Amino acid sequence: MRRPALWLIAGVIACGAPPAAANMSATPTDQPATPTPIASTTPIPPTAPPSAAAGIPQITRNDLSAHIRLVKNGWRPTGRTLVVTVADGLGTAKFIAVPNDARGEPVPFLELTDAFGWQLRPDGRALAVAFTNGDDSARIATLDLASGAARWVTVDEPGIYDRSPVWSPDGSSIYYGESASTVANYGDRGLFRVSVDGSLGDLGTRLVHGPDRNGGDPVSVSPDGRWLSWTRGQAGGSTDVLDLSTGVNKTFDIAGASGLVAWRTTRPRALVVSTGCCAGGPSGQLLLWDDVTGAATDALGLSSSNLSPVGMALWNPTGTRFAVSVIDRPAPDSRSVRNSPVSITIFDASGTYRSKVPGTEAVWVLAWLPEGIVALGSSEDGTTELSLVSEAGGSPQVLYRTREQNFRLAAVVSP
Repeated sequence: MRRPALWLIAGVIACGAPPAAANMSATPTDQPATPTPIASTTPIPPTAPPSAAAGIPQITRNDLSAHIRLVKNGWRPTGRTLVVTVADGLGTAKFIAVPNDARGEPVPFLELTDAFGWQLRPDGRALAVAFTNGDDSARIATLDLASGAARWVTVDEPGIYDRSPVWSPDGSSIYYGESASTVANYGDRGLFRVSVDGSLGDLGTRLVHGPDRNGGDPVSVSPDGRWLSWTRGQAGGSTDVLDLSTGVNKTFDIAGASGLVAWRTTRPRALVVSTGCCAGGPSGQLLLWDDVTGAATDALGLSSSNLSPVGMALWNPTGTRFAVSVIDRPAPDSRSVRNSPVSITIFDASGTYRSKVPGTEAVWVLAWLPEGIVALGSSEDGTTELSLVSEAGGSPQVLYRTREQNFRLAAVVSP
C-alpha cells in the first residue's frame, strides 16, 4: 500500500471546531465537532436499514452483521475519492463516495448503526470501526468493503470500551483507546495496537501507552508509522503525539482546544494547529514543529500575527505552502472571537502570509489535493456545499450538496 506524502488528521475537538454542516455564513460556534476474531467471515449481504422508530429493540450483543448494511456490493474507489458521512441523529451513519470531479455521481455504499468511531484505510478498501456492544461495552471490528467480510478484532468484555480505531499507513495494524466504565468508576486502560492479517483478522494486541490519567483517543498515524497523534479525554482535549519507536509522548502547550496536525516530507515536517475554544476565546494557534529536534515555532496566532486559525492547516501536495481557515484577531477589549468572518489564507513554509484565496469568505478548508483545495460552505438557503477551489480563486467546482445537518468529510482515499 502506498504511503501518502502528506498526513492530515482531524482531531477530536471538544469545543471551537468548525461545524460540519452548519450555516457557513455565520461566525464560528462552540459546538464540538482485546482480540478474538468473529467466528465467521461470511460476507454481510445487503439488508433493510434498521428502524428509527422509538422503542426499537437493541442490537443483540456481538451480532456484528446487525450493525452493518452494505448499500452497494463490491464498492471500491476507482481513483482519488472523497468519502462523506451523514448521520441521522438516531444512531445510523451513511457513507457516500464523492468523485473529485463534478462530472461524477455520488455513490452511497455503506450504512453503520451504533458506530461511534471509524477510519477508512488509505486505499479505501477496508474500514476499522468501534461499535457499541450491548449496553455496557464497545468493540472494534474490521470490514472488507469489496467482499463484505467483517470480523471483531477486540474481545467482548463487559464494562470495557474500545474506541477510536485508526490504521497504520501500511494497513497492518489498528491503534485504539480503551477504558473501563461502570456506574461507580471510570478508568483509562491505555492506547493499544492490534495487528491484522490480509483477511483483516486479529494477530495479537499490545499496549503502546498508558494508562494515562483520563486516557484519550487516537487520531491518526504519521506516514512513516513513527508518530501516533491522540487527544486526551479532558475539557478542550489536547494535542499529543506518541513516538511509537521509543514510547516517549509529547504534549503540546498550545492555546485553545485540541489540535489538528498535518505533515510533509521536509523538516520541519509538522503543522500543529489548535482551533480556539469556547465562547469568548481564546483564539487558536499554529506551530511549525520539527519532530527530530523538538523545536517549535509559533507561526500564527498569539503574538505572531493579526490572524488566528480556527480550522485545519494543510500543506499543499508539494509541501511548499499551507492553507488554513482564519479570522481577524479581535481588538484587545473584545471578549469574543466570533465577530470576525472566516476565510481561507495561504502561507509559505516559514509561516509568512502570501494571500487570501479569493471567494472563500465563510468557507472552511478541509483538504488540499493536486486538483485543488476542498472546502466546505453553505448557500443562503442552508444547503451545505463541498467544493473544489483553486488557490488562485475563481468559481468553485461544487462536488456535493446536501441539506443534512450532520454532514462530514470522513476521508480522502485512493486505490
